[in-house]
This record gives sequence, structure tokens and C-alpha cells, in this order.
Amino acid sequence: MKSLIIITLSSLLLLASCDTIQAYSSPNVSVDAFVDSLNYIDGTIGTEVELYDTFRDEDEGLDNWFVIWDDFYGEHKAVSLQYIRSIIYYDYVRNTDSLAAEFRAIEADDINAGEFNGDFFGDDYEVVDYFEFDDVFVGRNSGWEYEDEDQTSDVNLMAAKIAQKKFLSLASAVSFEFKVSISTAMGLVTLGDKMETMKSKGDLSSEDQLALSADLQKLTGVSLDDLANNSKEVVLAKAAKNLGTSAVNLEQKLLPELFGIEL
Repeated sequence: MKSLIIITLSSLLLLASCDTIQAYSSPNVSVDAFVDSLNYIDGTIGTEVELYDTFRDEDEGLDNWFVIWDDFYGEHKAVSLQYIRSIIYYDYVRNTDSLAAEFRAIEADDINAGEFNGDFFGDDYEVVDYFEFDDVFVGRNSGWEYEDEDQTSDVNLMAAKIAQKKFLSLASAVSFEFKVSISTAMGLVTLGDKMETMKSKGDLSSEDQLALSADLQKLTGVSLDDLANNSKEVVLAKAAKNLGTSAVNLEQKLLPELFGIEL
């Protein structure tokens, strides 16, 4: 399932071109590509990544943060990868340079409003200070610490954070690609992973099929009785309504591309 999603998103990126200005985001931009574009639009060469995949605190692990040396402003800065992937910018095609330019425009607006160290609470990005003795960066607005995940001694916590980030990143990609809410996308990803796990053990048993049917009913509102006693159009309409999408999108895009199901 995951490979299908990646292939689909890559194909869309290659085909995304038009002759009119549109709203875009870059849901798959990498940290390195973003930083390279910052250097390009700023006319600098010294902005560089200090830390990849950092976390802020044991209770704050939902965003994948990275820390850069910002050569343009001459300061260290922590940035949420989820945040830059959500930024909307306008151009003829999806591209990282326009994303970086929009980030700088948002930053300039914050500075003009008196927020010199990032957004007010440091929820999206913030200036950080490096404390050499503790080998840690500390946010000026949030007070959170940013440290290298490779240096943490809590292996179980580290593994849980990585798994959580991968899950949320995949759910975000599904939400964007298939035009469903993030909560629906999380349910779809969970169901897809469950199906993959069951199939990896061989043919699905009757117990497996009943479990999947129950999960599908919770997610789509469609029961086995619905499948047995209603037309395909009625079932698709009911499922689409519960998933928050259209029957056409469900039949022609979500089912075949996400689950490999052709109706």
C-alpha cells in the first residue's frame, strides 16, 4: 500500500504543470531541498541543516522538527517539517523555491508584527539558542529543547516516536492525495496496515475476514447486509458520505490506488 501511495504522489508531481497560477503546497518536500531553496532565494550559501529528525519533548512528538543555521538572519532556527509541507503558495507549478519564498514572506510578516523569534508560541518555527555544555538547542518562544534523536538513551521512546512520525506522515499524504480528512486518512492507513499484516501470514482466515469487515463497517458505515442487499451505487454513496468524499473519487481513485480494489 505504501509503495502505491509513493508512486502515485511521484507521478502527480511529474505531471503537475499548467499555464495559470494556482495554489500549491509541497507535501513531500525534503529538508535538504527546502534548505537549498532558502540559499537560492536568499542569495546565501551558508544556510545548512544542523539536526535532522529532532523532537522537542517527551509529550511533544507529533511534528518532525529540524534545526538549521539560518545564514540570512545569522541565527539558529528550529522548523517543523509538517509546517513547511502545509504552506500554501501560488505559482504556475509546484516547486520548492516558491515554497521557500513563501516561508520567508510569512517570517517577514511575523517580524513586522514584532515577533522576532518565530511565531508567537513557536508552534511552527522559532529561533533557538545552542547550549554547548548540554549539547542542546532551546527554543526562545516555546522553551522546548531540540536534541538529536540518535543521542537519546530511551530506545523504546525513540522507536515509538519514529513509528508515530511515519504513521502521521503517511496519513498526511493520504489525506492530501485522496481528498479526505486527516482522521479518515488515519483510519485508512490503519486498516491498510492491518490488511498487509494479515496477508503476510498467508490467505485470510474467516476470522480475519470478519475482523476486517467490522473495521470496514466502522470506517465506512457499510455492513455486510448493505453489500448483499443494495446496488453498487447505493453502497458507494453510503461509504463515500461516511468517508467525507465523493462516490466517484472513492471508486475511481481511493479504492484502486490505495487498496488495489477495482469495482
